[in-house]
Amino acid sequence: MKETGKISSSAASMAPHGLGSDVKETSTVKRILLLLQCLVDYPEETAQSLAQRLNLPRSSVHRLLATLCTNEFARHESTGGFGPGLELYRMASKLGTRMSYRKLAESYLQELSAQFHETSILTLLERQQLKMFHAANGSPTDPMRYNIRLNALEPLVWGATARVLLAHLSNEEINRAIAKKEPSPVQGLIPDEAEINESLQRIRIDGYAITHSHRTPNTVGVAAPFFNGAGEVVGSLGFLIPEFRWTGTHPDNVVQALLHAAAALSRQLGYSQK
Repeated sequence: MKETGKISSSAASMAPHGLGSDVKETSTVKRILLLLQCLVDYPEETAQSLAQRLNLPRSSVHRLLATLCTNEFARHESTGGFGPGLELYRMASKLGTRMSYRKLAESYLQELSAQFHETSILTLLERQQLKMFHAANGSPTDPMRYNIRLNALEPLVWGATARVLLAHLSNEEINRAIAKKEPSPVQGLIPDEAEINESLQRIRIDGYAITHSHRTPNTVGVAAPFFNGAGEVVGSLGFLIPEFRWTGTHPDNVVQALLHAAAALSRQLGYSQK
């Protein structure tokens, strides 16, 4: 039966590392973090039990819980206890999804880089902020390769890996992304609305994007989008290729390989093209 009053010594021994009876936290931020940990590890405990577990005054725990509930990081259960809120679940789901994308895409990145001896990239969409970030990359054995900055939020209007994402967002989101007027990383150019919209229309027709020197000088970016089971664009697979090597290769082979890999990844995510 769930303990809702004074916790037993056996329950205390199950507390997370650092949450013993002698713990006394004075930092509000740290108290909140420890309380969130308890909500995840010991859901539906009462405020009194949580206060004892954290060795904090019950009044302090009530105030912290009220703040967390207001912001949907916690919720008051019908049993009288407290558990994780919708916002905490949203964050956990988002992080978990990103991890799965990296894991699923790893083999595709390796195969693409091995086949063409170029740097391949997994790019993911941060839709709420209308940004993107490079989540992983495959490196060729060739000594001329790129050092990709991972997990840094960047604009959606520059580069093939970004524009294939932007092309599949709503008109309102596209307009907002352009309105940010974020300059290009290479020449500091201001987004041209007409040029971008024309580019996005072509991407929707072709199914892929090719850009020149958008994010890296003298470099061609090539990318194809992939989708989740709900049909939403979530990321792209792409290449960064030096201009001099791009002219010496067969572009159609590169594009077809990316389209094939992106389609296979989409199927793994439950996407079925209608």
